[in-house]
Amino acid sequence: MKREWLWLAALGASCAATVSAQEARFLTFAEARETLSAFGRTDDAPAWDAWIRTQDHDVRARVDRGVEDSISNLILYGTSFTALPPLALEAAVTAAGSLTETARARVRALAAAAARPEANERLRFAREYLARRGIQPKDSEAFLAANLARFAAEQREYQEKLRLAAASGDPRETRLARATLYDRRGLSVDTSLLPNYALEDTLAAMLRKGALTGGQIRNIAVIGPGLDFADKRDGYDFYPVQTIQPFAILEAVERLGLAGPNGLRLVAFDLNPAVIAHLRQVGERARAGTACVVQLPRDTADDWTPQAVAYWEHFGERIASPTASVAAPKGILVRAVAVQAKYASRIESRDLNIVGQVVDGEAFDLVVATNILVYYDRFQQALAMNGIARMMSAGGVFLSNTVLPAQRPAALEFLGRRSVSYSASGSYGDDVVAYRRK
Repeated sequence: MKREWLWLAALGASCAATVSAQEARFLTFAEARETLSAFGRTDDAPAWDAWIRTQDHDVRARVDRGVEDSISNLILYGTSFTALPPLALEAAVTAAGSLTETARARVRALAAAAARPEANERLRFAREYLARRGIQPKDSEAFLAANLARFAAEQREYQEKLRLAAASGDPRETRLARATLYDRRGLSVDTSLLPNYALEDTLAAMLRKGALTGGQIRNIAVIGPGLDFADKRDGYDFYPVQTIQPFAILEAVERLGLAGPNGLRLVAFDLNPAVIAHLRQVGERARAGTACVVQLPRDTADDWTPQAVAYWEHFGERIASPTASVAAPKGILVRAVAVQAKYASRIESRDLNIVGQVVDGEAFDLVVATNILVYYDRFQQALAMNGIARMMSAGGVFLSNTVLPAQRPAALEFLGRRSVSYSASGSYGDDVVAYRRK
């Protein structure tokens, strides 16, 4: 099997596989008691043990639905398999919820392209997934069309949830709605560059204010690093599947002088076999001396702030070197950087369900979780904070772009929230919340 297929093959493994005891374990009832009490739950030890294992099974089952969401994004935005123009989700369905003919044309194009042996890795991904689900080639178009219609209907529900929260006139309702928007959605594998700009901006602000000191960070954890497969905003597919956040965090820590004197170590935690396999391949290739190339697209039509543009322009200066980029569609600028093997080799990946699982023997100085805790409800988010706190060093920092519940563990001190805009119009950005382990 070709190396580029390794992460695709991982999807054939059971998403509900039991995590090795050496890698992760469930929170015990005694460890969860503080969170249970904060939410008024009266579970006893047997009830807790049953609940956490059922929850783990249910969360891992959402990985497949996330794969289907990613394939739908590929259908809408992909340019590698069709000459048809990308299609906004709003133009893909009628008021009654059925697919438009334009959307059906893109479904047909992907189904036909995925059936070809020479298809690119994203199309092979779709083909492998359909085969694993038992979908015959003759039925793939119908399956993909129904899945896209389901995806569009769910997106409408999310927008309605946000609209109702905004109509309440209470900003807290809007923040709560956004913080739990995808608590029933499939766990997507997408990722993007800009949340990392918000994280670096926040780390810089904390350093200026004395909340962090130079040389403080040695061990880093990234929760849900994701894969740049076909994200929910742009869905680019003209470059190979890649990861971004582990490299972005290593660079931010180096650039800001936060790295400890003995170097950095980064552990990426995820429960998606494809993500884990991809990161392990990155580490293996780096330890063999191979740099990891990252493509950095920017749509010139997007109204990025000058600061966001500068982040894109300077990404990779500390840990990578400029390299040739792939050809891009009209209107898209691309920078490419080759991450030095000595940095890529510092990345480990482990299977972990952050809601209710922990790894013993760790003391992370920085924990990052962006665009992942939004997939859980408030109780699950509080459990995640409980587990994160147990894996942090004293004085360690935890950053997320999800506004988290007030029912946090006593060991975590809330430091504040920083708003970072990505657009000159202020139409999109992130709120980064920061905590410190007491």
